[in-house]
Amino acid sequence: MWLRSVRRRQFLAENVLKLGAIWGNDNFRVLPIYRPLQKHPLSSSKMPKPVVWTPKPAIAKLPLAVRKDIRDNFDANVDDFKARIKAQLGQDYTININAAEVWAYANEGDTNAGTSFKNYIEGFITALESFIKKYEDNGKTYFNDAVKQSEITLAVNPQGDKGETISADIVDGVYRILFRHDRLGYNQNWQESCILPAVESVAREEGYSLATKHSIEDDYEGSIEEVSAEINKILGAEFTLDPNFEEIYNTLKKAKEVGDSDWQSRIGSTALGYFNGLKYQLERAGFKDDDMLQEGLQEIVETKTFRLRVLPKTDSTTETKIEDGVVYLQTRPDRWSYNQNDMGEGLVNLL
Repeated sequence: MWLRSVRRRQFLAENVLKLGAIWGNDNFRVLPIYRPLQKHPLSSSKMPKPVVWTPKPAIAKLPLAVRKDIRDNFDANVDDFKARIKAQLGQDYTININAAEVWAYANEGDTNAGTSFKNYIEGFITALESFIKKYEDNGKTYFNDAVKQSEITLAVNPQGDKGETISADIVDGVYRILFRHDRLGYNQNWQESCILPAVESVAREEGYSLATKHSIEDDYEGSIEEVSAEINKILGAEFTLDPNFEEIYNTLKKAKEVGDSDWQSRIGSTALGYFNGLKYQLERAGFKDDDMLQEGLQEIVETKTFRLRVLPKTDSTTETKIEDGVVYLQTRPDRWSYNQNDMGEGLVNLL
């Protein structure tokens, strides 16, 4: 094989040289058929390291005009800010802003530090009012528990270029309004979406997240009685609908993938949707006014209980199983909230 390859290259070379002679070009030459690959200078295993963002040093001494603006437009309003925060949270909070650190990110010559700080705190209070209006006493409790130092501050986002224009976090019990290093003064009133993620990021020793607790109370508990009454009417007996929230919450929280990325804030409505799906399937199967079906169900389901369940693996998106006198309406984490109207399908075949 190697010999044939060499002879082939010799044949090509001789004929190309002949063509060169015919065309009057003595400079005709034959390029190698194979060339060794040259390593591109950027393909080296030693790639340049990404530039690490570092905070700016604090200003050694703020200019007089900046200090005056802080006094006139921020310090003069701090007591009012504290009173408004206390009205929402029920306890005293302090507002501590390191002006020398924050104002290092201002545009050169900008002296409106006090006005800027004021706008950030105004934006926070407006967002806090919306937060408490939605989550009420639970919101107040969760916020106070997370912000243990009862302190609000303003700081540069430590993520550098990856940071959002406006965001928030809670570090060592202090609530921090965060600005991107090149966006100081931007979107100061856009803080409504910042508080809940900051509060939820602080681990709680036990219990549901705030979003989950709110969804259960607001989306499920206020509506399940009507659904339960309709199901009981269809089945001709009193059945219990068990949402099994605690077990499901813990299962979904540990899961690598959940079908609904915002499952914590919709867990109540999803559970309600599954039981509405059960009602639809019972009607479709003809349980209403059918004594034989009703008696068959009551005989096998001794506990008269329908219980939601999430298992690591299932054969299909929704499944119906009867175990120990309980009807389990089950799914798996990556299919959570899918096909809610199918929940309870095939129950008749289990009787």
